[in-house]
Amino acid sequence: MNDESRPVKASPVSTGVPARTGAQSTASTVDLMSHALAYARAGLDVLPLTPGGKTPLGALAPHGKDDASSDDEQVRDWWVQCPTANIGVRPALGVVVVDVDPRDGGATALVELTRPHGGLSPTWTAWTGGNGLHAWFRAAGPFKKKMCRGVDLKGHAGYVVAPPSLHPSGNRYVWANDLPIADAPPWLVALMRKPVLPLRPMLGVLGGVAGARADDALVGVVARARTGGRNDALHWAGCRAAERGSPPALVAKLRRAAVDVGLPADEIERTLTSAAGVSHA
Repeated sequence: MNDESRPVKASPVSTGVPARTGAQSTASTVDLMSHALAYARAGLDVLPLTPGGKTPLGALAPHGKDDASSDDEQVRDWWVQCPTANIGVRPALGVVVVDVDPRDGGATALVELTRPHGGLSPTWTAWTGGNGLHAWFRAAGPFKKKMCRGVDLKGHAGYVVAPPSLHPSGNRYVWANDLPIADAPPWLVALMRKPVLPLRPMLGVLGGVAGARADDALVGVVARARTGGRNDALHWAGCRAAERGSPPALVAKLRRAAVDVGLPADEIERTLTSAAGVSHA
């Protein structure tokens, strides 16, 4: 690994944001394929992004984050075709990335939000080329899309740009440390999770015709989900089903709806299993 992309140690400070160390490089000689392969071999699903950009490279990943893969041959083929492609990483189920954008006041907002709790816990963290921050945590969703002003949350339904990709500013993304991904403390999980929707308290007592209508409503949430939100929709519906004891007929309907909207079978099973675990946690 060359100097401009080698992880550097950083110590958490009272603001909750790791202190920045080391200078960013604009060098153009980074072997992006090697880094993409390393992420894939570590079990992370990666996808090629536009060189110097943040969007999926349409010619190679026409389905966006849904094309993300940890298959060695597939990843190698992508970067053979486009050696300068930036690297997107799709967080695994049960992992969320706190994405801080200082241009939208994210750093200040995050400090204000986390200061009563002593700031963010030390965890695997990257600096973006725009002086932003990606802090990785383990936590069960579903998550909000935005935690506060300038702070987005990226889970399995999305992706983040990973080091040593090139930011539009001309700077590279770099790792701030080489820590393991930490478990999010309860207070942070509470800030990240989606609020309970009004349908929830009704489901545990519904039966007969009303129950069937509630089942149809949950299935409809999955059936109408659009690309980029299908996994979140299935997870939410799965949580609501689990609250009712996971009736086999309802779970089967959710599974079929997820297949119909194009979710892979293994992803469907992981999501339903995760939903059942969240409900009974």
